[in-house]
Amino acid sequence: MVDSKRETFKPTYSLDDIRFAAQQSKFQYAGRTVYKNIRNLSYTGGDVKQCISQLTSKNFKKCLHYENAIYDVYTCEYQKHNEAPIDLIYMKLRLLKSGEIQLDIGSFHT
Repeated sequence: MVDSKRETFKPTYSLDDIRFAAQQSKFQYAGRTVYKNIRNLSYTGGDVKQCISQLTSKNFKKCLHYENAIYDVYTCEYQKHNEAPIDLIYMKLRLLKSGEIQLDIGSFHT
């Protein structure tokens, strides 16, 4: 996203709804870069689901307001399995409501 943005420090979306959408695998990637970043981490859709499902309000950092979209920014530590390194994941998330709640992942990387 190249358009102008402003930051606020209160979440726009319900974290319960974000986690619910992730748990139901109702998410999409906002572009090829997001998919590529997830693949470069060797993460599966299940890893993305697990990572987002474990978010708490303490993981919230800020809200980014773009011209055409608003994203809540979260960071969290995620470990794929016991022998894997712990990754600090940065993610931009927003909810889409077209009949049912769906999660749009705008960023997902270390």
